[in-house]
Amino acid sequence: MPDFDFKEFTPEEDRIYTEAVTKYREAITAGKTLRQAYESTTITDTALEKMIQADFLKIMIAERHFSQKQPLETVAKDLGVSMDLLKDTCGRMLQEVGVSAANQFGREFGTLNPEASKTND
Repeated sequence: MPDFDFKEFTPEEDRIYTEAVTKYREAITAGKTLRQAYESTTITDTALEKMIQADFLKIMIAERHFSQKQPLETVAKDLGVSMDLLKDTCGRMLQEVGVSAANQFGREFGTLNPEASKTND
């Protein structure tokens, strides 16, 4: 399983993140494409900007596809992005969830003993 480093934001980065996501949401609600939403906000730190944009796409997928049960094709069309981008992002999201779950399991229960983890099914 791949390693993921989840960034701890400074208070200033957290403020920038929150403001950007709010502005992106407003743009999407107004019918803008994802690219247009991203262009609606200027973030001087390009690394932070890329991270926020990647997170926002994940938020849109989580809300629209997983929560609202919209087909990925509809989400792609509404956001003006390719299906390949959505599928790649979904795959990354699921990997991140798996890594987070495994890390949490490790914190709670320690290393898993392969012999002890065999099931009867």
